[in-house]
Amino acid sequence: VSLDTPSKINTGKELAEACINVAKNYKTLYITGCFGWPMTNANKTRIKNEWASNRKPPRSTNINNASVDTFGFDCVNLIKALLWGWCGDVNAEYGGAKYQSNGVPDINDAMMFDACLEKSSDFNNIEVGELCWTPGHVGIYVGDGLSVECTPIWTNNVQFSACNKPKSGYNLRTWQQHGKLPYVSYTGIDDAYMKPSAPISKPANYPTLFKGDMGDEVFRLQN
Repeated sequence: VSLDTPSKINTGKELAEACINVAKNYKTLYITGCFGWPMTNANKTRIKNEWASNRKPPRSTNINNASVDTFGFDCVNLIKALLWGWCGDVNAEYGGAKYQSNGVPDINDAMMFDACLEKSSDFNNIEVGELCWTPGHVGIYVGDGLSVECTPIWTNNVQFSACNKPKSGYNLRTWQQHGKLPYVSYTGIDDAYMKPSAPISKPANYPTLFKGDMGDEVFRLQN
């Protein structure tokens, strides 16, 4: 998918292609709380003020030294930024992303994985564009045994990693589970998920909710 202009990502394949594009073609830096912000002086000041972890060296030094055409991401915010229409625009406050657009909420990595469908710990059946998860961290499977993730280790940016099996030339990431994001479609997913008018059976692990209910299950449904 081209990221020259903002667009809506509709499929897992398009999401994977967008991740590959960022990893290959853009200067990036791991920065907590950033969803594709270009490193202007104003954005540098703001992101350090908002997150204490960004004020600690060496991260603060990396932020201060970043060029304006460097884009800041963290693991889950890479995914949200792309789904929000990020397009690598150095002249836009968020690189072209529109906050909470395209029906994608601002949620953390655990909540994003919780929202996924068809979760599995068997990586032999993973599809391109699925979310990969391990506690505290997420990435996207992009095919050919690789995931794309934004991490402060290794090269401290958006990068490729070998997904659960060693692959020559790549650092190995061992994810615990994977799942299908509800914001895009996948080739193997049942059409019923994509058609609100179609009858959908209630999964056994989701309770029936009623008007006036409160708690975590209500919050999950809202997301």
